[in-house]
Amino acid sequence: MSRSEKLRLLFGKLPAGLFIGLALLGFWVLSRGMTLGSGSIIGYAEEQPHAVGPLQPGRLKEVRVTLGQAVKAGEVLAILDSRPLELKRARLQAELAQAKAQLLAEEDLQSTQLQRNQLAAMTANIDEKRARAELAELQRQVQRLQWLKSRQLIHATELEDAQRRLRTVTAELAARPTGTQRELELLGQRPRTAGEQSHRLQDRLSPYRAAVVVSETALHELEYALAEQTLHAPVDGTVSAILQWPGDALAAGAPVVTVVTARPGHLTAYAPERQSRQLHVGMAVQLRRPGLLVSALSGHIIELAPHIEEFPPRARVSATIPMWGRRAVIKLDEPATLVPGEVFRVVPR
Repeated sequence: MSRSEKLRLLFGKLPAGLFIGLALLGFWVLSRGMTLGSGSIIGYAEEQPHAVGPLQPGRLKEVRVTLGQAVKAGEVLAILDSRPLELKRARLQAELAQAKAQLLAEEDLQSTQLQRNQLAAMTANIDEKRARAELAELQRQVQRLQWLKSRQLIHATELEDAQRRLRTVTAELAARPTGTQRELELLGQRPRTAGEQSHRLQDRLSPYRAAVVVSETALHELEYALAEQTLHAPVDGTVSAILQWPGDALAAGAPVVTVVTARPGHLTAYAPERQSRQLHVGMAVQLRRPGLLVSALSGHIIELAPHIEEFPPRARVSATIPMWGRRAVIKLDEPATLVPGEVFRVVPR
């Protein structure tokens, strides 16, 4: 008798109910590793995508990475066409040079003007002192001539000439500006100290210095924009998507490359709301990949969200039907190679 005939004879003698029960038991055992129903706790190997794109609109010139390539933080991912910004930089550099030249020219001009004003003020001050000294002398002379005339020792014309000169000098002094020391300095009638001259010069140059600062700031902003034309990897990770290609016109913020990072040995799990109260930090769990006769991994819950939140679409039974529950972070008890985003069924132990 052949083996197949023996097996048919053996199974033919088994009760139908026992055969059905064994079949159901086998199906349950085999399906434990792949059932992800509405009551399952779903976990994913942690991943964090980082979308890298330009801050300003532009045109993509070059992509220097390939899909799946491992990159280090700071590594060049892509380069944008920087020719328009380089032309603008040349213009701003010329404007800055012009503003600096105007500042130097104005500094020479204002310095010369202030020196001339200072010389004129010194001359005016000396003239005033001379006039006041002459006035005092004329006053004494008139008094003396009046005394001499009263004694018939001089002619009246001598006294009249001295009085006329006294009136002239008095009128000249009366016509001079009057006021405080500061007011006279502003009018150029009093010389300034060296410190006051320097302060006055800086006041006159302040608009030109401000123009230089404005040009320098605009140039610094452009240099920053030029630096942003080279896109760098923000973190160590793997290129998970290349969304644009050389020649594409990019809007500000449009992602060009996506870099994904993983947290080795950690998973993020989502427990349905009715099971969320059973979870606690430190709870031991088993992790099963979808598939037949898969081996389980073991781990512990190390973090637990304090509130109920809506599941992301991938953690739902149907992406279009909302689900709510609690999020937990699981750490594997032993190191294992996980693909970022890999799905697991989480079973509390």
